[in-house]
This record gives sequence, structure tokens and C-alpha cells, in this order.
Amino acid sequence: MNRPNPVLIHLHEGGFVQGGKSREAVTLLNQLAGHGWLCISANYRLRRAAEFPNPLVDTKRAIAWAREHADDFDADASQVYLVGCSAGGHLAASAALTPNQPRFQPGFEDAKTDIAGVISIYGYLGARTDDPASSPVALAHHEAPPMLLIQGANDSMLPPGARGGWADSLRSASRSPVVYAELPNTQHAFDYLASVRARATADAAEAFLAWVRSREQPAGTMEHPIDPHHP
Repeated sequence: MNRPNPVLIHLHEGGFVQGGKSREAVTLLNQLAGHGWLCISANYRLRRAAEFPNPLVDTKRAIAWAREHADDFDADASQVYLVGCSAGGHLAASAALTPNQPRFQPGFEDAKTDIAGVISIYGYLGARTDDPASSPVALAHHEAPPMLLIQGANDSMLPPGARGGWADSLRSASRSPVVYAELPNTQHAFDYLASVRARATADAAEAFLAWVRSREQPAGTMEHPIDPHHP
């Protein structure tokens, strides 16, 4: 009997002011869909409606929907993963680090929003507001799921020196692996086209996901919400 398909939810880039689903990471999504994954590209609130934590709430809704409807697509509700680009990387990491927290699930507080792993591609992982919860790095805790961070060495859209520092901060807090990969001579948004870099990133992401699936306990086994400020 075949195993149900794992689920990958993609979150687009655009600085929380623009963008739309399926604009980038298309190479990755097509590759995984061709290999049996259920791939979902999700929208979230932008511009004036994107004040914190609204886009994070939308991300949680996407996770809850995917888990609720997994059986409809022969998918595995315990094997939901997130991938995000730039601002989407911020949302993917934030959602991964705040499973089942009622503050970010208004109206669906009882929904399970655990995920099994996360990939951030040229993601911004710093703060959005004065609220510490608006920074994925500040949310880091020991029960975080495995993470893969892929950045461009020449990315002028992100703070200088922050990329590796973000990875170090997440790694120091988490008991799970935090893998950091930096592509040489690479700018922001390098996966708009099916370039060599985009294809290499898709291969690396798929290898990471296969490795996580081979070793991690399925998501959805936590009985209580995690508060990263109370280990």
C-alpha cells in the first residue's frame, strides 16, 4: 500500500506589499509535484492589511486547511512542510516556530498547525515591528522543526552579515538541525526563472526534505502549544 503524499506549502516574496502565489519557486514546486508531493502555493494579506501578525495568521490558516483537507488529496496531514521566499521565508519560519499558538490562530485556536520542516529561500528573518514575536530569530526555541536556509552571497536586499548570523541564532536554540547554504555570486530572487541556481536549489530542497522525512517524528504529536519564551 502506497504512503499518502507529503504536503509542501509555498509562500511568495514581495516585502509584504506585493507578489502573488506561483511567481517564484516554480522550479521547486514542479519538481516536487512530479515526484508525488501535494504542492500548495498560498496567498496572504499584503500592503495595509499586512500589519503584523495578519500574514502569519493567513499562513496558519493555510496549514490548518491543508491538514483538514489532506484526505481529499490522498495526502498525509502529519507531513506538512513550508517553503518561503524572502518575506515568505519570514512567514514560513515564523509559522514553524509558533505551532498551535492561539494568538496567531484567532477563530481557529484548536486547529493543529504543527509542521514537519521548513525551507527559507533568500528569506528575511529579522523583526518587522517592535514586537519580538515579529522576528523568527526571536521566536527560536528548542522544539523547532528542522530548517534549511538558502541565501545568496551577494544578496543586497538583506542586511549585510545577517544571513549567517540568523542561521547561528536559530541553530543555538534548536535541538533540530538548522542547515545553512550560501550560493556564491547570487542575488535576491534568483529563482524567478528555471536557472542553474533554481534547479540546484530545488535538488537541495528535495534532498533535505527526503532526509527529514527519513528521520523525524511526524508533526501533529504535540499535545500542548509551544511558547518559545517559556522553554
